[in-house]
Amino acid sequence: MQNQLPRQVKGFTFIEVLTVLAIIALATIGTLAVRDWAVGNSRVSDAKNQIVTVQAGAQLWRPRNGDFTGISLASMSQIAAVPEVWGDGTSINPWGGSINVEADSADPSRYVVTLSGIGQDGEGARLARDFTEYTVDSSYSAGTLTLRFQG
Repeated sequence: MQNQLPRQVKGFTFIEVLTVLAIIALATIGTLAVRDWAVGNSRVSDAKNQIVTVQAGAQLWRPRNGDFTGISLASMSQIAAVPEVWGDGTSINPWGGSINVEADSADPSRYVVTLSGIGQDGEGARLARDFTEYTVDSSYSAGTLTLRFQG
């Protein structure tokens, strides 16, 4: 008779495999959340840069009498007060929406900058909050940011 020893089975147990898969899943979810946060911050930063560029362009465009009647992104692009490729402002903001600039109908010494098509309400609300100290009025509602500046 031969003396047979039981064979030793080598490999991972089911619990070990599940544990590793759970750790990988959690790491992936965490990475995706951080990526979404970073993309959102990038869009907000890009929008702020565009708004500051519009502010500077409005000061270059403004006539000596301080009346903003007739201001638009197209008129500012025509004199290179803002990048000429912005044209009329269609589909140029970081969310793919438009930027509009016009004189305030209640006070032509003010101008209104509107960003439409903002797809993330939190990002739009953050922009409105960030500009409260620099504007006469800033608000966000239903995908549209409205900023009213004193000229």
